[in-house]
Amino acid sequence: MTLPALGIDLGLSGARAAVVDRAGRLLGRGRVASALRREARKAEHAPEAWQEAAFAAGRQALREAGCRGVAGIGVGALGPCPVLLDGEGRPLSPAPLFSLDNRAEGHRQRLAARMGLGQEDLGPDHALPKLLWWKDEAPALAARAAIVVDATGFIVSRLTGRPVMDPITAGDYRVKGADLPVPIPEPRPADSLAGPLLPEAAARLGIEPGAPVAVGSYDSFVDVAGTDTLAPGEACIVLGSTMILGTVVDRPAATSDMRASLHIGPGWFFGGWTSSAGSLIDWSKDLLGESGGEDLPPGAGGLLALPYFAGERAPVWDPAARGLLLGLTLETTKPEIGRALIDAVALSARDLAERLRDVEIRRWRLGGGGARNTALARALADALGRPLECLADAGEAVAPALLAFRAIGCRVDPKIEGVLTPDTARHDRYERLYRVYRGLYPALAGSMHALAKLSQEVS
Repeated sequence: MTLPALGIDLGLSGARAAVVDRAGRLLGRGRVASALRREARKAEHAPEAWQEAAFAAGRQALREAGCRGVAGIGVGALGPCPVLLDGEGRPLSPAPLFSLDNRAEGHRQRLAARMGLGQEDLGPDHALPKLLWWKDEAPALAARAAIVVDATGFIVSRLTGRPVMDPITAGDYRVKGADLPVPIPEPRPADSLAGPLLPEAAARLGIEPGAPVAVGSYDSFVDVAGTDTLAPGEACIVLGSTMILGTVVDRPAATSDMRASLHIGPGWFFGGWTSSAGSLIDWSKDLLGESGGEDLPPGAGGLLALPYFAGERAPVWDPAARGLLLGLTLETTKPEIGRALIDAVALSARDLAERLRDVEIRRWRLGGGGARNTALARALADALGRPLECLADAGEAVAPALLAFRAIGCRVDPKIEGVLTPDTARHDRYERLYRVYRGLYPALAGSMHALAKLSQEVS
């Protein structure tokens, strides 16, 4: 019998797992929540809790699929989230979560000034300032660290006994001319093999040991590869709590607002990562209820929003950016506000796509859990004015399972559920809204920074 693959996806809110066969069909799924620790400038997670959630989600998926063996295991996880390991591979402290934890911001600014680096070279997500912060603020802890891995490398080390890191992740630890205070593993391709599944890990998952485990990478790059965006002319949107939008190019073409980075495939991935997307829609529903204005036209009630509710990465790269709702009147309704926030995510995608205008794109694909929101998915197609091929099983950990197949030399294509065709009238409304949207951040950035500073002051 041909064995399926197991995928494990580790995110902010917990772990997901999926068992996928060689036809790309989802056979079983698992999901386990785990809470992060957040206060003031601190946002961190216990690596041991990640481990428990990953194994528990994997067990659920394997049990539902009814299988006792897998052809391979793939892992994608949030990051950069440095995990300090001692000589026995045990975690020494909680892991700080990318730019959500900004205790090392002073170290980042000083390092950037000393090295002459901009945000595109040393952004708020970079791991090196966090290692330097550990070295200065917790020297005894840093001295005990034998190696540092990221969240993916930690989970893979629990599966195989080998700490690993791929070149994409390594790029967020290295700065040319700066020394690493703690060594990283020698980078290996995300779709190469880290090693076989250990007997102890196999027992916890409820399967036979020895299955090959892929090195893995950030969940974002695993998800991009899971849309089969691997060659020039192919583009994707991965819609989750955040949003990724980009395409593959032959040559790196980094700009101040977009990034060209290594990816799981040939060439370079050229695109942008936002700080909020599905998380903004969830916030809207928590605040306003289910009256989300899905059936209203874009810009209903004359409202326009900026989606920078968690700061913003692409295209402004500003952790102090803030959300905005413009056009409120005494007649404004909850559905109109909900519609404006859907529009904000769609316009953010339109803004990123505009910056790819010199790249020829023949195909767009949409994946990620946020794609289950039909109104938001349609808004993206309307705002871009391009058909979107929608992946099946949105929000499940299919992409890391496909990575596992790739690592053992087996190509498995993602399943396409359908195609969203843009509505011409709505696209025209989005174009009119976009002309206003594009001018808001440049005009209001100074005011946003003043408010961000005020919010951090203790009264």
